[in-house]
Amino acid sequence: ISDKKVSSIKVYDIKNDIYFERQCRQVCLSIGHSARDTFQMLFDRNVAMKSKSFAIGVRAEHRQDMIDEAMYGRKERGPLGAAAYKLTAQLENGRGVYTFCMCPGGYVVNASSEEGMLAVNGMSYQARDSHNANSAIIVTVNPSDFPEEGVLGGIALQRKLERAAWEAGKGKIPVQLFKDYCTHQKSTRLGD
Repeated sequence: ISDKKVSSIKVYDIKNDIYFERQCRQVCLSIGHSARDTFQMLFDRNVAMKSKSFAIGVRAEHRQDMIDEAMYGRKERGPLGAAAYKLTAQLENGRGVYTFCMCPGGYVVNASSEEGMLAVNGMSYQARDSHNANSAIIVTVNPSDFPEEGVLGGIALQRKLERAAWEAGKGKIPVQLFKDYCTHQKSTRLGD
């Protein structure tokens, strides 16, 4: 980095087990929002960055046959395979709420990237034959929602929520029935 700009990149050639350097003026980093160490490294090197909105939420899990019946009109899916869905809503305050990464016949899995934090994701095996389906239900958050100002404020929000999830589940994925969620009650049993 020279004058707060990229001037070259160092590349590792795994086949020949060597590093080499290439001069450049631009680099596109497709690192995803969980690459917190990379964001911190860029920040520490005074690389110009800008906060932006992103989406956060929860995973909703439900029986796959319920989704199949809603989408196909019957629980037996036949050759159609496990049904998927998408939902969107625009709130009065202008925020979008929507489902994302729907996993037909899938599983909710731990996707944490730091100690003492808990994040989840969904996945489906190729057969999509689990009894359950799941989807992320997410809402847009923007820099005014972040607990800290500055370009790394979004990371502070992620960590705050992931730490709370870790503590709520004592290190395991916390689970709550939707009806209990709506009434702010702790669930005492799993649903169907």
